[in-house]
Amino acid sequence: MDVFPESPDRNWSELPLDALSAIFAKLGVIEILMGPGLVCRSWLAAAKAPELWRSVDMTHQDVVFSKGPDVLCSMAKVMIDRSDGLMESFWALKFATCGLVDYMAGRANSLKSIQLIRCTQFWDVSLARLASKCPILEEIECSYQRLPANLFRYIGTKCLHLKCLRIHTQWLDFDPSRDLIEMENQGYENEGRRIPGESHASWEARQNENAFAIAETMHELRLLQMGGNSLTDKGVHAILKGCSRLKFFDISKCYNVSDGLRVRCTKIKHVWLPGQRPIALSPDRHVTEENEGNDNGLMLHDLWEAEVQPLRGKAAMDDYAYDDNHWKEYWSPLLMLPQVAQGDI
Repeated sequence: MDVFPESPDRNWSELPLDALSAIFAKLGVIEILMGPGLVCRSWLAAAKAPELWRSVDMTHQDVVFSKGPDVLCSMAKVMIDRSDGLMESFWALKFATCGLVDYMAGRANSLKSIQLIRCTQFWDVSLARLASKCPILEEIECSYQRLPANLFRYIGTKCLHLKCLRIHTQWLDFDPSRDLIEMENQGYENEGRRIPGESHASWEARQNENAFAIAETMHELRLLQMGGNSLTDKGVHAILKGCSRLKFFDISKCYNVSDGLRVRCTKIKHVWLPGQRPIALSPDRHVTEENEGNDNGLMLHDLWEAEVQPLRGKAAMDDYAYDDNHWKEYWSPLLMLPQVAQGDI
């Protein structure tokens, strides 16, 4: 006689959708998209629950380093559609394009946080359009890329509740003997170099364009990280005056800033000055590095190789088909930005 009675076979596809959704919520968004949603129809239905897609983090996954932007953008668009307008945060590392940012602008108007880290395939006009469509944005990160001052000024006029801005860049110490033509051809990459014959006042004004734009329009900022920026003391003074609610200020590796600013920053709770250790550490000050999260082992990579074909199928991914014909690319962002702003810049 058996001590334990034999239990009947269970049909896992008959689990209640709310129970499945609660289980799936313990997984990351990429795991949900590539795993449970491919098991059966009921699990796919549970994986489409908009609540699972409120927060999308695609920055700490090996898939980001192993697949091209087109595949990752397709995955991100599925996540945006499944959120059904409820997405509140979207974080991407390296792969975001103009098409993806524009797609998000039309379908994620509840967005409060967006991080586009080392994403060099989108232009400022797309981010300006996103800001105009998502006025409740509270956090923006565009680290490791150069963006023009009029973009920050425009964002400040549209996102009145913006509290966190991260625009870390790499500090570039340029050789002033390089040819002027080379500087003009390389655009933002050479903004720290003085043009031959340029006065100090004109050079300093160029270095502080972003700082002045931020100080003029982003008065509600609590956290500002701009390590590696080329601003000078004048830019720092403008920010301290215009952003009086700052609690976290990071100007590390801003080597045009003098050491005498420590006294001016004493009222800010967390400060990181050039060449100095931060006065206080804050968990909110972390910035995702270029290769953070890259795992050269197996893990998700193997899962991806096993599931990528069915994932690409229309039935498995969703009832949508995505291709480059569904959105417009923009060829001259600096010329189009005033059009996007409709004369408000």
